[in-house]
Amino acid sequence: MTTSAPESVLDVISELLIERFEIPSDEVRAEAPMRDLLTDSLMVVEMAIAVHEVLGVKVEEEELREATLADFVGSVEARRTDR
Repeated sequence: MTTSAPESVLDVISELLIERFEIPSDEVRAEAPMRDLLTDSLMVVEMAIAVHEVLGVKVEEEELREATLADFVGSVEARRTDR
């Protein structure tokens, strides 16, 4: 039996953006504003739900509109370690 290291929060969120939301992988960069990646309000709501389902962290839609990818990942990581 082999065990692999758990995926990082950045990996998980990047994968969601690329796979679920069909964002081109070259656009998923740390400095990218989330509002540019999630271009409509439905995408923002769906991402908030997906992060809660996959990572167990509740996020506010406003966070997704105001943060860069790196800032958002940092915020989610901080809440995961607080548990």
